[in-house]
Amino acid sequence: MMKRFLVPTDFTDYSIFAISSAAGLAEKLDAEVILLHVLDEPTDADDLANEVERVLKMAELKELRYHYKQISGDVVDSIVEQQVDLIIMGSEGAKGLESFFVGTNAEKVAKQAECPVVIVKTRTDLTSIDKIVFPTNMNREDDKMIEELKFLQLVFGSKVHIVKAFDDTLVSQRDVEKRLTDFAEFHQIKDYSVSAIAGIDEGELILHYAEKEMADLLLLATHNRKGLDRIFAGHISTEVINESNIPIWTKSIDLPSL
Repeated sequence: MMKRFLVPTDFTDYSIFAISSAAGLAEKLDAEVILLHVLDEPTDADDLANEVERVLKMAELKELRYHYKQISGDVVDSIVEQQVDLIIMGSEGAKGLESFFVGTNAEKVAKQAECPVVIVKTRTDLTSIDKIVFPTNMNREDDKMIEELKFLQLVFGSKVHIVKAFDDTLVSQRDVEKRLTDFAEFHQIKDYSVSAIAGIDEGELILHYAEKEMADLLLLATHNRKGLDRIFAGHISTEVINESNIPIWTKSIDLPSL
């Protein structure tokens, strides 16, 4: 069971959203919350003290077990080095070339952390997740996401929509949905539906589908490949993480290089 949550904060609205969102889930799971601020550049001591005081007075924290931690160093490295069960981060997101070439700290943490990472763009109720969208290519990395899915369904009683984007010039929708059903049955997933979505831009199709279905959560495998490996294999998760307005539960999966 998840007992230690990490919520990085830089005192922006997005990190406040993350604290608020994490508080409800921590109460539901009886978890401790660690609020982490990383000093990566010189900061006025009085301004910092005022920001810390503002955060620690948040009403959502009053009934929780929590503490504030402050360290110096690289933001992403400092976050992923913490020994916790779940990281919840707020993010402004990024789009287009900025998403691909620059990315966000949330995306970088999601790809490097050993534990699952939840990314929110707004204040989000993480105590009631009725509908999960799980995009899959039915490969090894998605096999490793089944444990995450079953945990979420156990805690929330969620229905899962298992989806795959496909090129309809190469294979039929019926065949893809048959494979998705076989995948779900093999992994003994309960309360699911399957959908094959025709198109080429997989990231865009996933985002559109999740928004159309009014999903409460996207469940997404990612990885920390770099260079050409990132170009060929990492673009979809990057796009979804940075551009989705729906909360994302992601897990970095170790895979051999292409």
